[in-house]
Amino acid sequence: MKQQEIREIVACLPGGRTLFPYYRDRYAALLLSWVFEEAVTVAQVKRSRYAGLLSKSAVSEAIASRGDGIIDSQLLSMIWDEPHEQFLLTLDSWGGEERAWQQTSRAGHNLVLQINLHEGYRQWFERVVPDDQKWLFNNYGHPVLRQRDNGFYRPTLGWVRIDLDLGTGEALLEEVQSDWLRDLRTLLRWHSPERDGDVAVRIFCELMLGRLGKIWSELLMAAALWFVREELGVRNIWFHTYESGCELKRIKGARPPKSLYTSLPRKFCYTATRQPPEFLQRDKSFRRSVRGKPAPQWFHLQL
Repeated sequence: MKQQEIREIVACLPGGRTLFPYYRDRYAALLLSWVFEEAVTVAQVKRSRYAGLLSKSAVSEAIASRGDGIIDSQLLSMIWDEPHEQFLLTLDSWGGEERAWQQTSRAGHNLVLQINLHEGYRQWFERVVPDDQKWLFNNYGHPVLRQRDNGFYRPTLGWVRIDLDLGTGEALLEEVQSDWLRDLRTLLRWHSPERDGDVAVRIFCELMLGRLGKIWSELLMAAALWFVREELGVRNIWFHTYESGCELKRIKGARPPKSLYTSLPRKFCYTATRQPPEFLQRDKSFRRSVRGKPAPQWFHLQL
């Protein structure tokens, strides 16, 4: 993407805060509402590749409470579960012409969706984490939310880099990543009982890891799909496989966790394909990357 395209997208979106509430497995209710816009029976869903979504507790309980075996928009809009967390969504850009360092599938920029913690967690973090250890969480070499001129700041739990083309109606999710939880685990080791660490810091780390450690990747994927579909109106969505991501983004050093590009897309019912996004097929830098090589595999989701 070009920087101007990203600026235009940001300018067209509603101003102010965009809150995204999430509980574990909420993605199942979201996917069902997007894929089955008309009323269907439970039996019909069971015959589709989305059958596994019916086993998620909030979904199964809602279906059981209704009792007629029908899934429609009214039922799906009522699905909820507790406890849930509120997250703040913000936007940024990432990239440039040097693909080898920027890790993009084509030359240019990505739109970045940042998933940030709420104010209560920020205040707790500021209160308990020693000032001389806060630097651990300020990796400004990655697309995290930076403190703004007016003083506004939230810790970025994770981000999703997105390349898209509104003309073809396609979005490619380039990267799903969280530095914050990794840094939190490091902080917890620094404050272990064996090192006579601070108990308040340890409590904070353990609670955050307990609440967010198991949901962060599905949260980031769900937020990205919600944003792309509901805010941008794009329903044709692609995601890298582990192999295509490492190859096309030219990742030479430390590679991302393989589960993010294997088990996560399976959880969200993506299908595997050798067909790349149309907008990439038109791009010269991408065509040079794949020339003379076996066609990479992708994950695809039509919402």
